[in-house]
Amino acid sequence: MNANTDATADSIAFVIRNASTTKTIYVKEIWAAVTAATTAQLGLIRTTTNGTTPGATVTPDIDNDTQRAVAPVSGAVLETSNFATEPTVAGPYMARANTPAAIGAGFLWVFNTPIAVPQATGLAVVATTAVLVPIFDFTFVWDE
Repeated sequence: MNANTDATADSIAFVIRNASTTKTIYVKEIWAAVTAATTAQLGLIRTTTNGTTPGATVTPDIDNDTQRAVAPVSGAVLETSNFATEPTVAGPYMARANTPAAIGAGFLWVFNTPIAVPQATGLAVVATTAVLVPIFDFTFVWDE
């Protein structure tokens, strides 16, 4: 999925939202690659509320399971900006990345201990400065 942001600090580029009321999901990796020759300063932060009217939404299905065995039972949803109302962010940045102005530049965050995303919360990649984030391709890897 791809996304860009508004030119405001903490503007969400993309978020994995745990829509479940009973299950926690565990984010193991986040991959990102820029598709435009523009720099970006990004941070990983938790969200405590859902946004409204995201720019795009992907609800993972059985095609997203590496074994093609079952669709995610958590109801995890991937959302990108721009939102009509952004999700509320909370806490300090858990990770940060800067990319150069080069198409294909990117980063891979791998968490030795997966990050728990409790029910009805999310984990977002945001702009850490008040600068427009260019369009990126993003991938989340998680367990349920």
